[in-house]
Parts: sequence; structure tokens; C-alpha cells
Amino acid sequence: MPLRVLVVGAGIGGLGAAIALNQAGHDVLVFEQSRFLHEVGAAIHVAPNASRILHSWGIDLAALQGVECEAIKVWDAQGNFVSTAMEAQDYKKALGIREPWLLSHRVDLHNALRAAAAREVEIRLSSRVASVDAEAGVVTLEDGSVYTGDLVIGADGMHSRTVKAITGTDQKKESTGQSTYRWLVPVAKLRENALTAPLLDRIGLNATHIFAGGDRRLVMYPCRSGTLLNVAGIHPSSTMAKTENSSWLDSGNVDGLLDTYKEFCPALREICRLGEDVRLWSLASRQPPRSFVRGRLALLGDAAHPTLPHQGQGGAQSIEDGAALGALFTVGTTREEVPQRLELYNETRYRHAVTVMMMSQKPNERRAEMIEELRRYVADAEVPSDMFRFAWGSDPVGKARGLLTAGLLEGGSRL
Repeated sequence: MPLRVLVVGAGIGGLGAAIALNQAGHDVLVFEQSRFLHEVGAAIHVAPNASRILHSWGIDLAALQGVECEAIKVWDAQGNFVSTAMEAQDYKKALGIREPWLLSHRVDLHNALRAAAAREVEIRLSSRVASVDAEAGVVTLEDGSVYTGDLVIGADGMHSRTVKAITGTDQKKESTGQSTYRWLVPVAKLRENALTAPLLDRIGLNATHIFAGGDRRLVMYPCRSGTLLNVAGIHPSSTMAKTENSSWLDSGNVDGLLDTYKEFCPALREICRLGEDVRLWSLASRQPPRSFVRGRLALLGDAAHPTLPHQGQGGAQSIEDGAALGALFTVGTTREEVPQRLELYNETRYRHAVTVMMMSQKPNERRAEMIEELRRYVADAEVPSDMFRFAWGSDPVGKARGLLTAGLLEGGSRL
């Protein structure tokens, strides 16, 4: 008999888990609080550790309308070239991987996952979850509806309600002292502008570009087949009045953006001025739970390990979580085996995902500052010597299958 799986949240992580568990042979029902009427967002990195999983799920990568990223390049605030921080091809060769590193619009990625999930999975919109009973596998909606599953997946993001079913308390968000403006600019508009056209010609549209000046930076890269330029303005913020509920969908304004980057060169300031639908995101985070699982409940993505954008791995880690679940909950898994298999999920994902989470709290050159915080959760942790090798070389499916096989060879003692 297939398991009845309830997924709370239909974002990237929730849809990924739904696809993986459905392909493993289980019946999946997804609850999503929104109506998917006005999807918004900016761009997202789909690194090779994510694109290989999407491909394995049968996702058409062409549907992501991504631009393949070839490098990360660093410039100063006046638009002068400083260095090439990394070349993607060098890492692919060293790691023996061929999967692309795509720069995609978040909505395009989400739409591709929705299309794949909707073929076999029921997604119920306007279904806001009130509470989850982890031990019983019960999900209660705000309208009073009650559902019972063999397995529950908490994929409801940074402001998760399901995390309380594991920790026992509401998890408070904490300021990181940083904020980011996010906006998109049509590339055609930049090419028509006398200030920005020469800059665009000089930097190209095949890389991620970081323009750094003092304690602030502009990060930009293309998406949607190269027709849009995604820009993130990361800067210190002394007050975080909206830390508890802030999201990257909060409105910003161009005047504030221009003032924040007033020391940057005219071409970069013009890219700020041309921003469409500027959003201001308070880079708040919260502590990860001590475990991603309890009873019949597993957390994934930002519900488990809220990941900031400095390493470009937030979406990829949630996709890895879903892939691990699909590998562990094989055809024939019984209801009685669910808690033990969730322990294997925690063993597969906790150390790796929390390490990426902590390393993403700071810019790459400052990530060593997070080691003591990381060791609160992973006692013997070390700072990865190279985050690209650490992230891109990840194989959650292989690790999950290895742990599952080891448990079976031990006579089922772990199962």
C-alpha cells in the first residue's frame, strides 16, 4: 500500500518533495495557503546540485528559461574589474559533473515544478494550516478541516507553523543586521540607455557580477533567457522594525535605494534608478531546530534551515531535501517504518544543510565567522575549504540510499 503523504506548502521545496514522493509510489496531497494568482519574485541560482535532481525528476530544464552561469566576477563600486572569483568550468571538471548552473527567474522554476507535480499530485490552494500533530500525523487547517497522513512534510518556509510541532515553541526570527533591495530591469531598457549600455557590454550576460563598495554590494545576473537583469543590493541595516514578518516581497522605493548606493558610479546608480517593482528584504533568520524530524513529521527547506542568499544555495538545498525523502521512502515502505526512515532523513540532511545555512549568513570571505555558531548544532563541524565543492558535489540521493541499505543489512534494526 502506498503511504498517504501530506505536504504543507507548495513552494519550491514542497513541490519538489511532492514530486519525489509521488514518483516513489506514494499518494501525495499538498496544502498551499495562497491562491497562486499573483506570483512574484526575482531570480534564483539553480546550481548543478539542484539541476541534476530536477533532471532526474523529468523536469524540462529548458522551461526554466535559465541563463547558464560561467563565472563569478568581482568589480569595485566604480565599475572597475577586480577579479574572477571562480570559473564554473574549472569546478565541473574537478568534480566530474556536467549539469548546468542556471540563473532562472524564480517564477519560471516554480511553474516548471507546478506543472510536473500537477500531473499526479493534488494541490489544494487557499488552505492555510493551523497546526500539525507530529506524532499522529494530523494536519488541521484554519477552516477546521482535519487530515491524517502516514507522513507529513513541513515545507512552509521561513515563517513556518509546522516547525512548532518539532520544537514545541514558536521560533523567533532574528536580525542579521543586513537588508537587501531586489529588483529586475529589462535588458532591452539597459541597452537603450547611454549610461548603462557600455557597462552591460563590458560585463556581459553570462556570469554573476558583484560590485563591492565598503560595507555594501550590488549583485547582478541575467535570467529569463537573458531578457531580464536581476539585481540585489545587500547593505547593512541598523534597524529591523519588521524582522518578525518581513519577507522579500515587502515594497521598497527607488529613492531609498539610490541613497543607499550614492557612492557607486553613475552607471550602477542608473541601474538602481531603472529598477522595476523594487522590493526591500530584511535579511532576518532564525535558529534551526535541533532535529528536522519528529514522529511522522519532517521539515525541509526554509522551514528546517532558513538560508540567506550569500551562497546562492537556498532553493538548491530544499530540492536536495525532497530528493533525499524520495530516496528513503521507497515503494513498499509501511506506516510503521515512517519514524525510523525519518531518522535516516535527518542523518542524511541535517549536517550538510545546517552547514550551508550557517555559511550563507555572511559573504563568502567572512563565512569563517560562523564556525562557533555552526558548532552549536554540529559539534565537530569545520568551515568547508571551498563552498562550491562542498555544495556542488553533494549527493543526497546516494547518501540516503547508502544509509537505507546499511539499515537493511543490519537486519532491519534501524528500520
